[in-house]
Amino acid sequence: MPDNAPGNAQRPLRPRILDELGLPKTLPAAADDFLPLLDGGPDTLLLGLGPEPAKLPALLGLPDAQAARVRYIEAPAAAAQLGEAWRAGIPANFEAVTAPSDAEALRTLTRASRVLLYRPGPRLLPGFWGPLLARLRLALLPQPPAPKPRLLWLPGGEADLLRLELREAFEALGWRVRELPSPLAKGESALPALLAGGECPALYLSINFQGLDALGEAAHLLAAAGARVAVWCVDNPLNLLSRLKARFWMDLPLFVTDDWFLEPLTRLGARGAHHLPLAARARQLADEPQTPAPAKANLAGRLVFVGRSAFPDKAAFFAGCAVPDAARTEATRLMAAGGRPDFGWWLTRLGVERLWPGADARHAAFCAEETGKTWRAACLNRAQADLPGGLTVFGDAGWRELLPADADLRPPVDYYTALPDICASAAACLNCTSPLLPRGLTQRHFDVWASGGLLITDATPGLGIFPHELTRPITFARPEDIAPLLRSLTATPNAAAHGAALRQAWRAELARAHTYVHRAQTVLETLDLA
Repeated sequence: MPDNAPGNAQRPLRPRILDELGLPKTLPAAADDFLPLLDGGPDTLLLGLGPEPAKLPALLGLPDAQAARVRYIEAPAAAAQLGEAWRAGIPANFEAVTAPSDAEALRTLTRASRVLLYRPGPRLLPGFWGPLLARLRLALLPQPPAPKPRLLWLPGGEADLLRLELREAFEALGWRVRELPSPLAKGESALPALLAGGECPALYLSINFQGLDALGEAAHLLAAAGARVAVWCVDNPLNLLSRLKARFWMDLPLFVTDDWFLEPLTRLGARGAHHLPLAARARQLADEPQTPAPAKANLAGRLVFVGRSAFPDKAAFFAGCAVPDAARTEATRLMAAGGRPDFGWWLTRLGVERLWPGADARHAAFCAEETGKTWRAACLNRAQADLPGGLTVFGDAGWRELLPADADLRPPVDYYTALPDICASAAACLNCTSPLLPRGLTQRHFDVWASGGLLITDATPGLGIFPHELTRPITFARPEDIAPLLRSLTATPNAAAHGAALRQAWRAELARAHTYVHRAQTVLETLDLA
């Protein structure tokens, strides 16, 4: 109901401004909307005035001009929108000050002052208030930290994506790695305590924006302390951006596993987007190839698929999304003809224009995920039909409704302990690349070879980072090509010798240029930290 509707006759009209993302927001003006940050003395420093500055002396119990000073800092974007009438309401004894850019000036400004923050400010205009509040927090530390050379902070949960691989890679390059625990990955609340202890990383590397909040407060705090903050988007970057509520990410170095996203990210405002594909663990390639495991002897001669039936937390993430029937039919026909209705195709087909801010891009992502599920199911069902008794799927129970009743479906496996033995023991591993990444790769493109296995994969454009003579013999475009491709690499002694030569050549290529040590080195060189 509008503020001026009859039912709201007693509700005062409040000014509205556009926030950092261009969305209109109403400004509250109660005493509780001002958060005490410091209680340091007779003077007062106001970080934001709110919509009714004339009422602040009485509302906040501020001293008069003879008793003490009242100074304030206001976001220029807020002041410009509130206009002359708002400016005229600022009490005559209020002194405007410019936000200090260094710690000593901030300490001087806040000394002997009560500091009050207008609470909505950091949510409305985080690009202004985030860096200022970060500098203030550090200025108030007894001994602000300085970045320690060759120290990496890696936020995330213990079993999260690439945690082990990146720790190994950076340690191989002589860096010390502090793995920040899962609670820290959900917010920045523990960062001040770590920084207050005198430790600051040279690099804070976030995977998929883990350890970075939606408004960028953690990123601003780390940057103010002198750390470099970078993000590696292993998943679809536009899905990841959909939870962010501020523009801070545009100033961060962004690494993406799929170079398709470089153009849209740059168009959205990213100032440094870089291609950084997935990779293999160097220590796996340094060892001799694994041999078939006796415990996995029942996989000999079989084609194996290891993976999920659907996007994790799919229902919650894609709530409200649906695939239009006509578009689904088009996508199915395209796949049958050997085409790829990927995320980019769906953006065009659905007419999605605003990629960020907001979650509009999730609709295309949902449709691409549904396409991917259809593609995986088609590949596995055709392989099951063409290789009677010769297919095993390791995955979740969701596969039951997608595969024939007699399919050999086994429980999910640990990717670090069980997967290497599976890859080494099976005739080959099947990979079906998610269309959520139009030119992406999966971890299977690396870890199957690193484990001594043989890979058969759909022909994703992401394979272009490898020599054509290695990719051509292992790729298929249609489900009916899977069984003939497997036989061409395993069915006869000559075919098996060809498959063995491919295993050796792939391992050599990965060791040459595609380990996580190579990727870590690329990150450091890009950030001038090598």
